[in-house]
Amino acid sequence: MSNGGLKIRVGIDAKWYFDGPPSGHMVVKNLVDEIIRAGDDRFELCLFLVSKNKIRAKAHFPAHVKLIFLPGIPNLLSNLFLVPLMTLLYDIDTVLFQNFGSAWPARALKIAYIHDVLFLDYPQYYTKTEVSYFKQMIRFAAKADQIITISNCEKQRMQKHGVTAPLGISVVYHGINGAFKPLHTYSENDIIALEEKYNLPRAYLLYVGRVNIRKNLISLVRALSLLQDFDLKLVIAGEPGRYPELDEYITSKQLWGRIIFTSHVPEADLHLLYARAKVFCFPSYAEGFGLPPLEAMQCGVPVVVSDSTAMPEVCGTAALYANPNDENEIALEIELLLNDQALYNEKVKQGFAQARKFSWTKAANEILTLITEAYAGRENYSEAQTQPRL
Repeated sequence: MSNGGLKIRVGIDAKWYFDGPPSGHMVVKNLVDEIIRAGDDRFELCLFLVSKNKIRAKAHFPAHVKLIFLPGIPNLLSNLFLVPLMTLLYDIDTVLFQNFGSAWPARALKIAYIHDVLFLDYPQYYTKTEVSYFKQMIRFAAKADQIITISNCEKQRMQKHGVTAPLGISVVYHGINGAFKPLHTYSENDIIALEEKYNLPRAYLLYVGRVNIRKNLISLVRALSLLQDFDLKLVIAGEPGRYPELDEYITSKQLWGRIIFTSHVPEADLHLLYARAKVFCFPSYAEGFGLPPLEAMQCGVPVVVSDSTAMPEVCGTAALYANPNDENEIALEIELLLNDQALYNEKVKQGFAQARKFSWTKAANEILTLITEAYAGRENYSEAQTQPRL
């Protein structure tokens, strides 16, 4: 071991800690915070960060965490060239890469944290450029010692496509930030302020996430058009993407008055936006995990989700499920919740219980345990290889 056998020096790809892809930023920030909070004496932590955030990082992180700053270049190139170089210079024992691993250096244990490989089964939801870029992730995954992914559904997808590593694929579920809380925990002034800021109606369905074809908002909007007997609007909170089919349908059915697009919502507002919703809807065609429904559950809001990919694994019996290709079925499940108060209350109760199964503290501890076991296994293997033969 590089530091006298006392601690494993762990390098964590944390370039998305302060900014980056919304889902990647959320995962990295929560995991890094929990790993640092654990204060585990088995490890010496080194964070790979982007140079533009140097001032913020130095003020933010505790002194015992080593900060290593890198130029702001694409993640693939950074992980392929810069992170390995820093791993050698700082004598790091184990590196946790985000998505893109690296073929070198051979001495350090390489763990690739690959969130999903949906593009292998659903290339129609990605551009040709995206598919080409993500394929490099698979190429370099073959050079990793171990892979971590976020659901058994994704593990099975990787195995089906021959994505593997010598130490195997481990599943570590995402967690839910403790800031997501039920509506009764907020003050009346905060609720009124949010309603005025986003012009919220009395009752609304909520969707949170990207606005693109894979998220299947067109089916949700079609379901909304079928719910004529309810004074109900749809709030869509997420970064807008190119989705002409959705715009055309909303225009053709004159639904603009029933839909509110908020674009990006700051975290502080997002928590209350969830809690204030009547029903949360997530009709996505394909998800590696699908965290928003769990966030809604923790806020005491029942959910209707698609019955595909990882959603049943993540939501269990707490959600109502619908075929993402059938807007009538989506509308029916929403209507069931709105018309049956007993069912509504039961799903709220089940949602709280389901959400409690997922925490970032648990995820961070599982990753640290995997690092410890993988490193110990590799050390034992190396020692055995160097023993003289009798």
